[in-house]
Amino acid sequence: MDVKQALSAWPLTADQLPAAIATDAEILALAGAGSGKSRTLAARVAFLVASGALPESLVAFTFSDKAAETIKERVAQALTVCGLDPLLVGGMYIGTIHAWCRRVLGEMDAKYRQFDVLDAMQLQMYLMSRYPKLNLHPLRAQHSTKAGKPRGYFETLNQVSRAWTMMNDELLDPAQIAAEDPVLGDALERLRAQMEQDNFIDFSLMQRLVVEALEGKEPGAVQALAPLQHVLVDEYQDVNVVQERLIELMHRESDTLFVVGDDDQAIYGWRGADITNILEFDQRYPNAAVHKLLTNFRSTSAIVEAASTFAGQELGATRLQKQLTAAVDRDPREFGVLRFPTRMDEAAFVGDRIKELLGTRYEEADGTVRGLTPADFAILMRSTNMSEGDETKRHTAFIRALETRGIEYALNAGGQLFERAQPAAVLSAFQLLRGENPNRTQVDGLFNSELSVAFPCADLGRVRHVFADWGRRIHAPVAPGVPRQRLFPQQLLHDLLEALGVAASGFGDGVMADLGTFSKILTDFESVYVSVDGKARYGELLNFLQNVAGEGYETDNQMMARPDAVTVSTIHKAKGLEFPVVFVVDVEAGRFPGRKRSYDGWIPATLVQRALNNGSYQADRPDQARLFYTAITRAERFLYVTGSEWLPGGAKPTKVSPYAAMLTHPEVRRDLLDPSAPPKVMPPPAVPSRRGDESVLPTTYSQIHTYMRCPHAYKLSVVHGFAPPIPELFGFGRAVHAAVGKVHQLYKDQAPSPVEARNVAEDLFHLKHVAPSQDPVNRPGAYERAKQSSANIVASYVDKYAKDFESKRQVELPFEVPVNRAVISGAIDLLLSYDDSDQIRDASVIDFKTMEGGPEPINNPDLHWENLSLQVQLYARGAVQVYGMNARTGAVHLLKDGQRVSVPVDTDAVDAAVANVDWAVDRIMEGDFPQRASGKKCGGCDFAQICPKKVQQFATSQEPPKLHLPASNGGKEFLMVSAFSQLGPDE
Repeated sequence: MDVKQALSAWPLTADQLPAAIATDAEILALAGAGSGKSRTLAARVAFLVASGALPESLVAFTFSDKAAETIKERVAQALTVCGLDPLLVGGMYIGTIHAWCRRVLGEMDAKYRQFDVLDAMQLQMYLMSRYPKLNLHPLRAQHSTKAGKPRGYFETLNQVSRAWTMMNDELLDPAQIAAEDPVLGDALERLRAQMEQDNFIDFSLMQRLVVEALEGKEPGAVQALAPLQHVLVDEYQDVNVVQERLIELMHRESDTLFVVGDDDQAIYGWRGADITNILEFDQRYPNAAVHKLLTNFRSTSAIVEAASTFAGQELGATRLQKQLTAAVDRDPREFGVLRFPTRMDEAAFVGDRIKELLGTRYEEADGTVRGLTPADFAILMRSTNMSEGDETKRHTAFIRALETRGIEYALNAGGQLFERAQPAAVLSAFQLLRGENPNRTQVDGLFNSELSVAFPCADLGRVRHVFADWGRRIHAPVAPGVPRQRLFPQQLLHDLLEALGVAASGFGDGVMADLGTFSKILTDFESVYVSVDGKARYGELLNFLQNVAGEGYETDNQMMARPDAVTVSTIHKAKGLEFPVVFVVDVEAGRFPGRKRSYDGWIPATLVQRALNNGSYQADRPDQARLFYTAITRAERFLYVTGSEWLPGGAKPTKVSPYAAMLTHPEVRRDLLDPSAPPKVMPPPAVPSRRGDESVLPTTYSQIHTYMRCPHAYKLSVVHGFAPPIPELFGFGRAVHAAVGKVHQLYKDQAPSPVEARNVAEDLFHLKHVAPSQDPVNRPGAYERAKQSSANIVASYVDKYAKDFESKRQVELPFEVPVNRAVISGAIDLLLSYDDSDQIRDASVIDFKTMEGGPEPINNPDLHWENLSLQVQLYARGAVQVYGMNARTGAVHLLKDGQRVSVPVDTDAVDAAVANVDWAVDRIMEGDFPQRASGKKCGGCDFAQICPKKVQQFATSQEPPKLHLPASNGGKEFLMVSAFSQLGPDE
């Protein structure tokens, strides 16, 4: 098939196709807002594979996990269009730079497979948990305020976290920092050593470690780059120093470098992104080809032309020249630039306009006609951290306007969580347990004033029992010789929500997502703290909730679903999204644009002067102009830019924002508040129907398994974000698995002795949430017993399965399996058999599980063979293209008792597994999340306390095929997934 012809018919535009099929060594695709850069990047990947590139030779970096999933799906589509197997996507890497670096580190040393990754918030929690050990207190006095007062505790944590990230992102050595600031340099050096000891790593460190390994030509890093031929980078304008250095090192080993970005949307300079990377790309690569994608498929011509004119006027010669045009105009549409007397008037207009536009007939690009729902609207603003009189935030007036009109909203901005009644009430309940075990009067008072108001189904008697139980445990005295307890705040949340009647409440997605965010915070806290073992540590949790999380919990989990609610958000958090209707509010002089924010970090400015010269780590007017451009280009057909003359608490009227004044186009209306202005002509309304939300799609096998077991559990965990409590020995299975991988890394030609294997397992063993005994020899505790168990398991494995090491190699490889409308990711344990010429002869999928099966594992119902079989079969499908051959056998290896059970992986078995996944994805996309309760499932469900436990029907009569399971006679058995095979007695 002619690839160019096939891609043209996909279709690609006259701008996109030349970029996708270019043969230059270095290519910059300058992609304006809404110009189809993801489609172009996907087409580029398909073109390279169709031209002979091996899938494993491609590495494509995306800005976020969400973007990665979108591009994976489109790459699978592009491969199909070119007549190629979409499974080829499984052999390439498409994902974030961070995740790729973690993969490389795992290939270099299996110990990194058991390291936990800290995001920005978790890093601050980590600093809290090790504050005395890291000796951070002297920094508070050294970096005192202008008034000479010591810095606040949480400000210190934030600045140390920021300095740590900057040090790694700018590739600074701690000694360089220590030379100018000995206290800070020493603290950062201690932090690196402590994180290594505790088996933690963060995004900045993992990137730095890989760069250092490549520069030092460490064998593991060099081997990871051996297949590399093509590097592709999305959102190139947002890469920082360490990322650009990594890309440069990779391109030294690759044939081509393809970057996609838009300097007009470079909005992350404040956290280190270097815009000169894209502005000076052609200077670093003089022979680079530049392709401009200048057709906007998202917005109307009025929005596109006004935005382009604004960027040209405001940024001038500091931007790469481009002029976008709109692909097509569709009605209805409207573009208003408005100024109101007061903030209340502005908010009232926004609320009224949203209510008026709900149900508006809206034709999608594919011809689908539907009515607008709340999820089609966004209220965006530059910042929400500042108060506006009476201690309200900048977004407060807008959410109150929505509340009074009965419009659901999701607040994705600073201070979001505890402004909603339900999470605020839960926080109050947590706070009541701070000082002492609360008495009956205190509990009843909180119940009547707040809990029962926010939770109408709350049960006072059960609430009293929860407080009595947890009050006793939190405030239990610590006595010498008495083992310290371990408290799980996540369990407190589940107990409390059960008593508050959440299961019977009927709350909408917005409230449940807020409570799910609370759950996420607790999970992060539990994952970082070695223990929450009493009043003091519980108090630290409360301090974090009040002082950090309450100001807008930052999470890197961008796969969270968006409820059918109006998005109220900062512009930064809306990056990558688009909406039929957008309100950019709070646009006044002094606000947008606001005053320049200079660098105020603790890393000495002399060490980052180049970055400061390039505009990083600060916010000036060009940065704000790019932010404004990004905001208005989120809109598809309705855009309203609004501001107010008088702001809450303001002493004088504001001036008109120059940004608003610069929005000029014949369609821009500034008369919408004039009663004599001509009225809008709107089409008749349509039945409200939400646009498909791809953020609810599964991305991992574990999520698919959850849906197959109970769709409502999927909704609670994936859609709403609830997490289960962390078990006592959390991480034990991962430690054993890492030890098995490490043994195979060290002993590639023959099996080690059991003693050697035991030593490897003991050296590598680490559990974060069980403290070692202070006298491990004479008084071994749970940690020592778990370590001994791990060593026994690994020693037994190499003794019983020594043939796994004879001309065979065990590798852990990630895979991607494209299914209908989604791509499922996972990691394959492959046992590869080699011939005398070191060529792969055979491949087996071996799923190592830290489980025991008993005398007849196939007949052990506790092992859930429908789940284990589906996983192996899906992995077998994923293995098809990894090494260009089918996995001939599949098995589940139960490490605790050394049993290996064969699982059917023939064509029929694998096809049935994939059909089940396709079915589940279709149901998820349709929002079909019925409760499928049964005593067996609900008894072991992580979310049993917050679920009504009913049996509900699916919205379709279509059922997935039965799965192929192993049978005791070596044959097969057939079973429907748990959502059908395990139901309550009434079904």
